Amino acid sequence: MLRLEWLHDDRHHKPRVPMANDIQFRRPKISPYFSRLRHHWAWNAKSLLTPGQALRDRVQGKVVLLTGASSGIGEGVADKLADAGATLLLVARNADKLEAIAAGIRKRGGRAFIYPGDLTDLDECDRICQQALADHGHVDILINNAGRSIRRSIKFTVNRFHDYERTMQLNYFAALRLAMNLLPIMEARDEGHIINVSTVGVQANPARFSAYLGSKWALEGWTWVAANEYAHTSLRFSSINYPLVRTPMIAPTKIYDYLPVMSPDTAVNWLLDVVITQNKRKLGIFGKGALAMYYLLPKTSESIVNLSYQSLFETPPADYVSRKARGENRVMDTAEGHNDSKVAPFRARDSQHRA
Repeated sequence: MLRLEWLHDDRHHKPRVPMANDIQFRRPKISPYFSRLRHHWAWNAKSLLTPGQALRDRVQGKVVLLTGASSGIGEGVADKLADAGATLLLVARNADKLEAIAAGIRKRGGRAFIYPGDLTDLDECDRICQQALADHGHVDILINNAGRSIRRSIKFTVNRFHDYERTMQLNYFAALRLAMNLLPIMEARDEGHIINVSTVGVQANPARFSAYLGSKWALEGWTWVAANEYAHTSLRFSSINYPLVRTPMIAPTKIYDYLPVMSPDTAVNWLLDVVITQNKRKLGIFGKGALAMYYLLPKTSESIVNLSYQSLFETPPADYVSRKARGENRVMDTAEGHNDSKVAPFRARDSQHRA
C-alpha cells in the first residue's frame, strides 16, 4: 500500500508525496516458502514414481495455452496434456494443422480449441489472449514453446541486423506479450504456471548462434526474475534447456543428421515433468557440465568451442566482403581517397533484406 511521507520544507511548506514506484520496507511473508518446499518434494516424488497419475492430478480441468503446437514437441505435449484431462488452447500459424491436432484430441474425448495467429505480430498476441480469456475465463498454464533459430556466424551477420530482430520478436517479445496478458488474472486467482522453452546453448554458448542464443538469454533472464519476484505466491515460472531435439527446426542443418540428438518423445516427457514438478529449471547432464566448465575454466571452454568453430567450414553469403578484400579496399582508399561505393553495398544489405 502506498504510504504518504510528510516532510517539512521551510521554503515551500509543502508535503512530499513519494512516487508510486518508491520502495518501502514491509514485513515479508515467510510461510509460503515452507509450503512451496513441501509441495516441491511431494510433486517431484510423484513425477518420479507415478508420472501418469501425477500429470492427471496436476492438469485435470486446467486450461493450458500452448504455442508452437502444430508440430514437433508442441504436438506431442498437446496430445499428452489433453489425454490427462487438460483443456488445450493450441496456438500456431497454420490453422489447418492445428485443427487436425484438435480434431484428434476431440475424437479421443479431450477438449481442444485452436487460436491460429502469427506471434511475431504483438497485436496478434493480444488478440489471441483476449479471445482465450473471453472463451475460458482464465489460463492456468502458459507454455511458450514456439521459437525461431538462426545459424550464422557474427561476421556474416553484421549487415543482417534483422536476424536479431526476428529471433527477439518471436523468442522473447512474443513470449513476454503472452505472459503479460495472462499474468493479471493469474495474480488475481493466485494460481498459474508459465513455462518458457529455452536451450542448452545458454550454458554451452555454441558458435554461430548469437542471434538465437541472445533471445533465449533474454527470455531466461525474465523467467528467473519473475520466479524470484513471485516466490511468495502460488505463481510459478520455469525454464527448459533442451539439447538438440530431432524436430523440423534443426532439419535444415544437415550436420545434425550425424550427431546424437534427443528424441521428440524424450523432449515431450521433459516438458511434462516440468508441468508436474513446476521446477525452476530442467537441465540435462551436458548443460550442467558446460555450465560448470564456463565457471571453473572459462578460457578452456572458450578454446574448445572455438576449436570446433574453426574445424567446420561455413559457406559465406554471396555478397560477403572478406577480411582480405576489406583490407585491400582500405589500402586503395588510402592511396586514392575514400571511395564510398566500395563499402556502401556492404552497409546496404540489411536494408535490402528488410525490403
